[in-house]
Amino acid sequence: MARSEFRFVVDGVELTSEQQSLIAGEIQKAGLNALAVAGTRLTNPLSVGHANLKLRPEWYGLWVIDGPFADDLGKKINDLGFWVQR
Repeated sequence: MARSEFRFVVDGVELTSEQQSLIAGEIQKAGLNALAVAGTRLTNPLSVGHANLKLRPEWYGLWVIDGPFADDLGKKINDLGFWVQR
């Protein structure tokens, strides 16, 4: 399975929790747009992420998962009642 990781780091600027959430949302949108602009062909993408630092700090951001792992993870999420198939 291939993996590419891109980071955006802000250093030396104090941001409120609200500002961090707003910035995270904008970065998530930009990342998804970049996949489209690059012409990435995803078979069955699953996007996982949030900007709630209190819930799971290590999940701060967005993961786009595709392929068999996305199918497996989607089924597990569905079993928990969070998955909505389109």
